[in-house]
Amino acid sequence: MLFRSRLGLALLCSSLAVNLLAAQPLVFCADADPDGFDSALSDTAATHRAAAYPLYNRLVGYAPASGALVPELAEKWSMSADGRSWTFKLRRGVKFHTTAGFKPSRDFNADDVLWSVRRQVVTSHPGAATAPGGFPAALSGDWGALIRASEKIDAYTVRFVLAKPYAPFPALMASWPMSIVSAEYGNRLALAGQLARLSSEPVGTGPYQLLKYEKGAVIRYAAHPAYFRGRPAVDKLIFSINPDASVRMQKLRAGECHLSESLRPQDEAALSDAPKVRVVHYQPQITSFLAFNSQKKPFNDVRVRQALSLAIDRAAIVQAVYEGRAATGMLPYAPDTLWGAPSQPPIAPRLEQARKLLAEAGYPHGFETSIWARVGGGASNVNPRLTAELVQADWAKLGVKTRLVAMEAAELGRRGRLGEHAIVISGWMNSLDPDELYGNLLTCDAAQTSTARWCDKQFDSLIDAARATQQQAKRAKLYEAAAQHFLTAAPWAVLAYPKAALAHDARLKGVMPSPAAPFSFERLRWP
Repeated sequence: MLFRSRLGLALLCSSLAVNLLAAQPLVFCADADPDGFDSALSDTAATHRAAAYPLYNRLVGYAPASGALVPELAEKWSMSADGRSWTFKLRRGVKFHTTAGFKPSRDFNADDVLWSVRRQVVTSHPGAATAPGGFPAALSGDWGALIRASEKIDAYTVRFVLAKPYAPFPALMASWPMSIVSAEYGNRLALAGQLARLSSEPVGTGPYQLLKYEKGAVIRYAAHPAYFRGRPAVDKLIFSINPDASVRMQKLRAGECHLSESLRPQDEAALSDAPKVRVVHYQPQITSFLAFNSQKKPFNDVRVRQALSLAIDRAAIVQAVYEGRAATGMLPYAPDTLWGAPSQPPIAPRLEQARKLLAEAGYPHGFETSIWARVGGGASNVNPRLTAELVQADWAKLGVKTRLVAMEAAELGRRGRLGEHAIVISGWMNSLDPDELYGNLLTCDAAQTSTARWCDKQFDSLIDAARATQQQAKRAKLYEAAAQHFLTAAPWAVLAYPKAALAHDARLKGVMPSPAAPFSFERLRWP
């Protein structure tokens, strides 16, 4: 009897330990504040982490590990024979969040899809008032011209009629700005003149719902109990906002934080003797670059952009900033991270050629300018300030005097979209289709809000031709030609293609980095 009672007590204690661990909050150490909780309004990684990942779903999603396109709120989709219309069959029984300010009266349906898309592409739509200047991604991709009509076939079928064949449309529907919001909630806020609450008091279908946000400190979420894939295994999700990477590492070591990304090489060294922390390496599509504002002098002269790009010692940046954990390059993305990029030889500074180009442009003794860099680092650049200082030293050899301007990530993104900068250190990551990168950053449509402010009709014709064919091999050849044209025009000085690393509590399960995302909150769980 004594043996049985001890065995029963042991089993009870074991069960309690498992239950306590399952109830443990998951703390994510974030490197920056979001600029709200509406991904259609933002193009910052911090906002998409805080909004698109936990709060929303899209019609199309990405598979873990592989990053392949998979059904999400749409069960399936099809394209018309002429490539000009796409039809999506929607999932039934999907519930929206119930919050203190909103209780949904129905499940997700076609009305929500049309409301979420139309607000970004139809200027007369009630939801368009959320962004009087336009939605960033919609402006960049000129979705208003692309999507000629959005139609409700029935409660669970929608059709998009396009102005031209557009092969990457499913990938577009998987992008973070295409997160689905509640039409019922949006219409109610529009009637009350309170559309800003879409961003501050969000309602989505995602695995978590927002509880509280304290700027510069913490974001608290609770599991969505009626999530269509099943209630997440972790009930409480917390973002601890710490721009200082060393603070994030201290929290990981102390167990105060369970997950963090954008690791610097020195961060990995700091965690090397932390047995309770695991570091995971993966290779997403990431490009770190300097964007020249081509609408401002002297950067409206291609010779100036070429000269400054040629003078940069990229190998030194890779060693000093990334400690060798990156590759050098000058193309928009690396051929080993995304299809449609030509191979390129190693690059070394070409100072004499750079001096000649500057002299031809009328700047034989250089000029004065500034580089904007964010405070702290992110996945595309773990140390923007050091990067700026190295570039500053390279350009000094040409007589170019460069002032460094540091600002918070959200402010830099906002002012960069307005085109206030001369040069900004920026980055792009997680494209799975080349059009996502080109369409958001380098086409004439994107020039309205992109940091390069670059428009080249010949480049655009190559991108349009690639969009019009379904055959990836043919599209790849056109993107290769576009990359070569980019190289000559030099709207960016591409710096590096970083490798990525994240750290997590060794007990945490479900961390499966992919080219699309380093992790998915809904798949994370305690053992």
